[in-house]
Amino acid sequence: MTSVNQVILTGKVAKPPQFHHQPDGTPVLQFSLELNDSKNISLTTPGQSHHGQDSKRAGSYPGLIHIVAIGQLAQSGSEIRSGQRLLVKGRLHQRHWETPEGRYRSRTEVIASDLHSNEESEANSQDQK
Repeated sequence: MTSVNQVILTGKVAKPPQFHHQPDGTPVLQFSLELNDSKNISLTTPGQSHHGQDSKRAGSYPGLIHIVAIGQLAQSGSEIRSGQRLLVKGRLHQRHWETPEGRYRSRTEVIASDLHSNEESEANSQDQK
């Protein structure tokens, strides 16, 4: 049986992206994508707190997804700015590490294979009309 690991997301870049190089020189671009779906589903039960708020408001918070672009895609995406709307295609990846204090941490992130500015997509569709 073949498995499929593909994600397509649209949202807004939450903070200025971080650009750096791995020790081998490979460029890496990292940023968080804010998914502002007003119909987010709360996983809390009635009366349970979520991020310090009551459960009635828990579904109104945007989701943040960590995005990582590597190599040529990181180079071409280095002009991405905070607040920009993007369409991201990629695959899910879970990373694990241990903090200096000895705690285990993990993060689920999207390893991007394609990045498209929504402004570009909208401009192209306007040109075709």
